[in-house]
Amino acid sequence: MVNLILVNPMSNFTMIAIWAAAGFVGGVMAGTKKGAFVVGLMTWLSCLALIALCAYLIFQSGIAFGSFVVPPGSSLVDILGIPLIQGMIDQIMPLLSGIGGMGFDIGSLMTLLTPLLIWFFTPVIVVIVAAIVGAVVRPKEEF
Repeated sequence: MVNLILVNPMSNFTMIAIWAAAGFVGGVMAGTKKGAFVVGLMTWLSCLALIALCAYLIFQSGIAFGSFVVPPGSSLVDILGIPLIQGMIDQIMPLLSGIGGMGFDIGSLMTLLTPLLIWFFTPVIVVIVAAIVGAVVRPKEEF
């Protein structure tokens, strides 16, 4: 779940496919375009809510770095080299350097926010479009 939420969907086709499959299945179940839109939006919002709840529970119980377990045969350097962690570090470092130098203006703010906006809106759009396609593909039931 964390990987699904945090990985940049523009650089990972697998995440786009997972979001599209979830939206398609939800749209087939919804049956109508309006219902598919709601199902797609609620899918994304419930994933965000679940991640927020997990983060809240982690911070509520406290984080002890002494309890941080590194798998046998690896080191902290290996963990920091994971593409997910490396991507987050690459996005945070320009923010820290911009604030430290007090050269923080609207242009640099938009440069930092654009990847976050793309990360946020891409799965939402993919889920909703795939859900609508799923609703259109579903055969109409006649009574």
